[in-house]
Amino acid sequence: MLFRSSTPVIFSTLLDVDGVVGAVRWHEAVAGKGAVSPPLLTEYIGDITEDRAERLMAHSEAAGLGIMGISQLSYHRAREDKTVMYPLDGYYLHSRQGSVVSTINRVSVLLDNSKNVDIQDLIGKMNLIDNS
Repeated sequence: MLFRSSTPVIFSTLLDVDGVVGAVRWHEAVAGKGAVSPPLLTEYIGDITEDRAERLMAHSEAAGLGIMGISQLSYHRAREDKTVMYPLDGYYLHSRQGSVVSTINRVSVLLDNSKNVDIQDLIGKMNLIDNS
């Protein structure tokens, strides 16, 4: 079931999702300059070290900037095309043992692939985290 609510979600409740190993949230060092300034870690939770949280944040930020750029190029090329995926609000990176789910509001989770997680529901929940 998709998570549908207008009520903000508390960051720590991401750990209530079976399969979430850890999570990070961060913000831009300089508003509007994500591509030219390093991100700043706001908070991390779960079974990850601070070093792992910093790497998860940095990798998620870099991937997110690239994915947003591709999405915007596609949208600007053909705005009238209703099949263009924009606005983009999250992305999922799958690997053999663990996966990463990130949202454009700068929240990422590390998943244990031995668990079955509803990715659409998770992204819906992550998008409701107030990360201002």
